Amino acid sequence: MTKHFMRDLGSLADRLLLLSNRCEDAFGSAIDSILSRDVQSARQVVEGDIEIDALEVQIEEDALKILALHAPVASDLRFLVATIKINNDLERIADIASNIAKRTVDLEKLPPTSPPEDFEKMAQQTRTMVRETIQALVNRDDVRAKEVMAMDDVVDDLNRIILGRIEEAMRVDTEAIPALMRWANVVRLVERIADYATNIAEDIVYMEDGDIVRHAGPLLEGES
Repeated sequence: MTKHFMRDLGSLADRLLLLSNRCEDAFGSAIDSILSRDVQSARQVVEGDIEIDALEVQIEEDALKILALHAPVASDLRFLVATIKINNDLERIADIASNIAKRTVDLEKLPPTSPPEDFEKMAQQTRTMVRETIQALVNRDDVRAKEVMAMDDVVDDLNRIILGRIEEAMRVDTEAIPALMRWANVVRLVERIADYATNIAEDIVYMEDGDIVRHAGPLLEGES
């Protein structure tokens, strides 16, 4: 293992962590902006997505360059493969955060509506998942990553419950339908971020253990 290879891997890891932190900040700011109806903060999230996109492209190019120049094997190869996948999922989290921020701008043009019941709980659980995933990445902690994977069930349950309440509210108050439709969109977007956090956690497990857990699950009767 050459000194240049180690230096390149270190620089790549640093950029990936920088991207992780920026994506976490973007999501947190997007949620804060929609809860407070802060259009200015929402627009800053949208504008900041351009820099995140550029960083994502740079990380992918660097990872591919390392693969081509150094032909890594074993754990180093797994790290690079996982980095490329995690990089892509982080960029998608930032894109979704930008979309949530855009809904803040949309809602500001409509009569004020309160966030759906339990939305803040769902958003907080998802923020925790993103934060814990990043900590698992920083520490290369597969145990912590598996804990994040288990947390996704709570978000899925809240997603289903909240969307059901929104559908019922639409039947009761037709004038609120435009705002409720946007809230339903935001709820689905938050659930998607939780899914991407889960994907990243699965890639951390692969990076550390070599285990592919993305499609793992209990065996059905008759399977072996």
